[in-house]
Amino acid sequence: MQQSLDFQASIDQPDPPPAVYIIIPVHNRKEITLTCLKHLQENGDLDQYSVVVVDDGSTDGTAEAIQAQFPIVTILYGDGNLWWTGAIKMGMEYALAQKADYIIWLNDDCLPQKYTLNTLVEFLENHSHTIVGAACYLNKVNILIKTGCLHRTPLTAEPNTVTFVDSLSGYCVGFPSNLCSVIGLPDERRFPHYRGDDLYVLQATRSGFQACILGDAKVFLADTVNPPKSLNQYLKQNPKNKSIKSVFLNKKSKYYLPSNFFYFIKKYKATKGTFLFSLKLLLWSYQYLDFLLIDSFFKRTQTKHNQ
Repeated sequence: MQQSLDFQASIDQPDPPPAVYIIIPVHNRKEITLTCLKHLQENGDLDQYSVVVVDDGSTDGTAEAIQAQFPIVTILYGDGNLWWTGAIKMGMEYALAQKADYIIWLNDDCLPQKYTLNTLVEFLENHSHTIVGAACYLNKVNILIKTGCLHRTPLTAEPNTVTFVDSLSGYCVGFPSNLCSVIGLPDERRFPHYRGDDLYVLQATRSGFQACILGDAKVFLADTVNPPKSLNQYLKQNPKNKSIKSVFLNKKSKYYLPSNFFYFIKKYKATKGTFLFSLKLLLWSYQYLDFLLIDSFFKRTQTKHNQ
């Protein structure tokens, strides 16, 4: 009789909640990072999930401020050379060592709305072998931006919809931890900053996982500027960083040539990838020279006007 009662008690016990680890890579953006953590605290996410901030060599007091204001947050330290992908990888390694069930990437300039992370986790629990991203909006202006791709078509998800994609930008992306045992960890050597996120998701979808954007999981991006869609727009938004080294040889640049070359090779294989990268390089070269010529012309015109 006692054995029967013990068996019944074990049936009645609810399953423990999943172990969810939120990985936030940061570098010298103290106020932005603190705003993100405060937002998570107000949502109740800090109490519900394990938050791991990977501080890649910040010198502005980011880590100290987090320790003082959010002692529940785990901080991992880099030396300033991790960049986005290396920081994400370090956080994922930590989460795996802690037996995480699910891992969520979250940029520090992303503000998930209340229940957004719950929605992602619930979707993951109900859909195995799935990677899920939140729908991203520009802050204040409330403009929905495209953060996923299917083949070469940029996509997003409106409210009450789910959009399936084969790659995702890493603003706010969740996945089961067993993904790492299938495809490994992100490649921080070839993709130190850009391309590390969407290529990792692409690798996953090519390995039997599915990826999607949830329209009901809403995130606001602190930046109100629409991400540049061309090199011209990128240069206009970053007028102080227009040298060849800053644009094409800086790991933090979206146009960092080594990462883009390996991206095309990984996505399209060697022959087609090399050909498409060569075409893209020609286009970027033309756009870069065109911008410099126009910029120089306006500067000369302004100088004459001021004389």
